[in-house]
Amino acid sequence: NKKIALQSLRREMNPHFIFNSLNSVNHFIATNNELEANQYLTKFSKLIRLILDNSNQKIISLEQEVTALKLYIELEALRFNEKFTFRIHVAPDISANSIGVPPMIIQPFVENAIWHGLLHKPTPGHLDVEFERFADGLKCTITDNGIGREKAAELKSKSVNQEKSYGIQITRDRLSMLDKDSKTSHVEVINLTDKLGNAAGTRVIVKIMSAELDPDF
Repeated sequence: NKKIALQSLRREMNPHFIFNSLNSVNHFIATNNELEANQYLTKFSKLIRLILDNSNQKIISLEQEVTALKLYIELEALRFNEKFTFRIHVAPDISANSIGVPPMIIQPFVENAIWHGLLHKPTPGHLDVEFERFADGLKCTITDNGIGREKAAELKSKSVNQEKSYGIQITRDRLSMLDKDSKTSHVEVINLTDKLGNAAGTRVIVKIMSAELDPDF
């Protein structure tokens, strides 16, 4: 049934995330000094604790989701020597501790923006994550000024290790199941261009059906 299917998708999400994270830890330790590696591992341990705690919940507060998301982005920024800056913004009319969202619902899209958009950019990039209200839910907009999807796909096709976006597909399935009756798309991807028509990054809009929580949740 629907409940069992959602539980299965959540279980799939954690191994995918932890596998990718362990690769990041291994790379960081191999290329940085002991002090930096220890600081990275401390942050990493905190993040894994948050992910594991949150994974046992059907919904968590937006505040918890943003905390985990911020820690994840900080780790990636550390790993890649501050190759990009970032901003997470929650609209003023949203009480982040009283609105609930499914855990790990935004991280895969952020990971995709970093790995396939920003890391291949020859100059430092920027990542912007914004949460706003829409209808009976939340709208999260993830914007990067990276190389764009077409160039990313070209580089991916030439790579020996052609990674599949398991996290993205799992998340799309979760969103669809959480709001099965909706006929609107839960994920919209927009190719950004500059004034000359050249690729200037990607914007992903994710619509999440949210729930109101007790403020003391």
